Amino acid sequence: MPVHTSYIAAEDRLDLVFDGNLDVSVSQEIWDICRHASSDLRTCIIDLSGAERLFDSGVALLQMLYRRLNDLGTIVVILSDRADFREQITVITRRAS
Repeated sequence: MPVHTSYIAAEDRLDLVFDGNLDVSVSQEIWDICRHASSDLRTCIIDLSGAERLFDSGVALLQMLYRRLNDLGTIVVILSDRADFREQITVITRRAS
C-alpha cells in the first residue's frame, strides 16, 4: 500500500494519503514519521478515502502514529467516507488508560 506524504510548510501541516490495503506493509513509513515528527507540526491530515481495507495491523500502526502526534500537541484529523472504517477510527483515536 503506498503512502503519499506532503508537507505544507506555511501551515506546519503534514498530509498522509493511503491507497489500497492498509496493513503491516506500511510499518516502515509510519515508524519513520513517528521518529521524525517535530513538536512544531500543528496538523496532520490522514486521508483514508483511497484505502480499500483496513487490517488490524494497519489500525495498530495508525493508533501508534495518532498517539505519537497527539503527544506532541499535533491536531490529527482522519478522513474517510467509508462507514465500515468508523469503528476502527474510534479505536485509533481512543486514548489508552
